[in-house]
Amino acid sequence: MKKCIRCREPIESKLPFTECCGVVTRTPSPKSPQLTAMTQNSLTATENNFTSTVSNLNVTTPGNSHNNRHQNMANHLSKDSRNSEAEIRKLQQQLQDIKEQVMCPVCMDRIKNMIFLCGHGTCQLCGDRMTECPICRKPVEKRILLY
Repeated sequence: MKKCIRCREPIESKLPFTECCGVVTRTPSPKSPQLTAMTQNSLTATENNFTSTVSNLNVTTPGNSHNNRHQNMANHLSKDSRNSEAEIRKLQQQLQDIKEQVMCPVCMDRIKNMIFLCGHGTCQLCGDRMTECPICRKPVEKRILLY
């Protein structure tokens, strides 16, 4: 599975770099209407985020202590749910990285269960066909099955 080198998100379809990671690498020129439109879209999205952030600000009045406590609890729960969503995404990414590390680098289909004397590994089906290591190109002298 291929991933973006900046944000490490799995690549589902090809997107311009500015859409994926939100980084503008150069200043748009008037000759490029597509780039200008993408920049305008990103500015609009930033403006919308700023507007929603400003609208979520609370004003405290002395007579509404019960409502303020209720609002503070709601904000706290909202922050917790955002934190847990971020943690879930982080753990899912770590799980995906671990899966990629244990998959055969040749077929990317089966789990590594054979290693060579150089220390690199493949699945048994691919390893039996190799005369040299697919990673370092050293000749395969011995194959060791893992259990």
